[in-house]
Amino acid sequence: MPLARHFACLAAALLGTSMGAAAQQIYKHVLPDGRIIYSDQPQEPGAAKSKAVELPASPSQNDKEKAQQRADDNKQKRQELEQRLKAKRDQLEAADRSLEAARKALADAEANLERGRESQPGDRTGTAGGGARLNDRYFERQAENERAVAEARKALEEAQRARAEAR
Repeated sequence: MPLARHFACLAAALLGTSMGAAAQQIYKHVLPDGRIIYSDQPQEPGAAKSKAVELPASPSQNDKEKAQQRADDNKQKRQELEQRLKAKRDQLEAADRSLEAARKALADAEANLERGRESQPGDRTGTAGGGARLNDRYFERQAENERAVAEARKALEEAQRARAEAR
């Protein structure tokens, strides 16, 4: 029996079943070369094995409605998950930007501290012996630079903690 006829028989049987017509028996045949064919004939010539196949019943309207409700629920759950994932990605990206900014601020503060170690014009006060000593302006600038480094380190630690929590 040509393959096209087998598919036509299968299609006719399925169509007949789904249209409420009397159910027609379908048979599955395994040929010696391993090919599988379906037919409305109980025994296919040359088939190594043949058996009747039970066609599933058409779903009821209630089953269709339940399946549609499950599909709708799954779609809504998927959308909610995608929104949560996007929010998480945005949170991580913000934490990464904050962390990078804190690293840069610390590097800048440390660079300012290092540059500030050199005395600037006005940082020295003359002494009676003709020498000069560093004055309060120099030491205040040093203290301010050290405070800036300490604050930058604290901000970096906070940014690292926030990034770890965002994971």
